[in-house]
Amino acid sequence: MDKYLNFSTFYFFCLYSMAFIFFTSMANYILYDDSIYYRTFAETLGVDRITEIIERQKLFQKIGMGFIPILLLIRSFYTSICLGTGALVSSVQLNYGQCFNIALKADIIFLFELFIKINYFSVIGVNSIQELNIHLFSVLQWLRINNIEQWLFFPLGVLNVFELIYWVLLSLFISYYTQKSFWNSLGFVMKTYGCGLLLLIIFVIYITLYLF
Repeated sequence: MDKYLNFSTFYFFCLYSMAFIFFTSMANYILYDDSIYYRTFAETLGVDRITEIIERQKLFQKIGMGFIPILLLIRSFYTSICLGTGALVSSVQLNYGQCFNIALKADIIFLFELFIKINYFSVIGVNSIQELNIHLFSVLQWLRINNIEQWLFFPLGVLNVFELIYWVLLSLFISYYTQKSFWNSLGFVMKTYGCGLLLLIIFVIYITLYLF
């Protein structure tokens, strides 16, 4: 853990972004092939319309590659703001640089999620795009998607194994910097990042209900 947390944040971000782009490209190539679109829309759309969707999605996927580093930065920045704000109003001795380093390096669990997702669906197969667009091993994955209200997709998707591991990593890294127990650090994560995640969920639900 010592070497991992002390590794240059800048170089880690560069390597992490390249790895995420690589595995995202693999996921797009292996999982989002043309057949998945035909299986998803065959009953409701014609072949020409499905072909248009495929071409448009491939264009969006290429453009999206350039935004991956930005999205990773935003995700880590949001978490670090939650942790840093909590540190300012409590006795936890963390500066913002440490908070950002913790958030960024704990984020690597989502790269493992992407890697496992590619292998998981490659083995068991997939029937629709909706199955691919939800978090792996989440509450939402084990429910019938067609019976779930649209506004519940995000909160139920957040309840997943990898998000839980993310909390554990945040707690372990905070414990390393503060020299406090894991359980003490987990409580800090619950009060800071947990509140930030709850606000994000409420915001997404509001957007879903009132703007879409």
